[in-house]
Amino acid sequence: MTTPHFTQHYSPHTRISSPWVWLVPVLTLASAAVIVLFDVNQSLFSWLNQWGLNEPGTTFWANATIFGDTLIAFSLLGLFARKRPDIVWALFLAALFATAWVHILKPLFDIPRPLAALGADMVNVIGVELRRNAFPSGHTTTAFTLAAVICLRGVHPALAITALLLATLAGISRAVVGAHWPLDILAGAFGGWIAAALGVALSNKWTVPMSRLAQTIIGLVLLACGLALLFWHDVQYPAVALQIGIAAVSILSVGRYLAGLYRP
Repeated sequence: MTTPHFTQHYSPHTRISSPWVWLVPVLTLASAAVIVLFDVNQSLFSWLNQWGLNEPGTTFWANATIFGDTLIAFSLLGLFARKRPDIVWALFLAALFATAWVHILKPLFDIPRPLAALGADMVNVIGVELRRNAFPSGHTTTAFTLAAVICLRGVHPALAITALLLATLAGISRAVVGAHWPLDILAGAFGGWIAAALGVALSNKWTVPMSRLAQTIIGLVLLACGLALLFWHDVQYPAVALQIGIAAVSILSVGRYLAGLYRP
């Protein structure tokens, strides 16, 4: 068998020096500065938290928040395996930086979540009840890492806008479901975007492995994510139909990708 070659056209050296690339981090920092300056972190949380009090808001925000789940993100990545392996590879690398951002800062600051700080009478909780390690928001970090990699690797504008919209909704949802303060969300968006920029920069230097073995390993990892999401993973929010749908589409997409690697 000969080693397969990618025939898709994409830019392997996306320019991350463009000022537009840094628009999201600048906006998050500016927004955080305004919140701190006017001391509105708690009041803004309370306002956002009211958005999920009634249906259909509860269902909408429960579904929106799972786009920040790590296994959801990697399962969505399976949709790019066949035609955009550069996006897959860049996210694998970006995930290293995103993981460090979240898991170093959370225990370092150990900020109480809204439920712990305000009490159950003041917080509307959708899904799991969380009380510790608020800063930064891990779900928001994950969502913005995926969205930023998609944008920075160069895709159709409609896809880029969709990815950013879903990441933004996932971020806002963290306050709506009662899990995070606005500053946690902004820190997650900032860290996720920076992690993606670093991942893309590294992928420009260390390009996607082209051997059949490497592609197979990546495909099997993505397939395992889809299967785990379908059969075992608990996203901890009432969004079962969306979870199953994403898992099923991911499994089919990755299966097609793996089959193509060994097609004569």
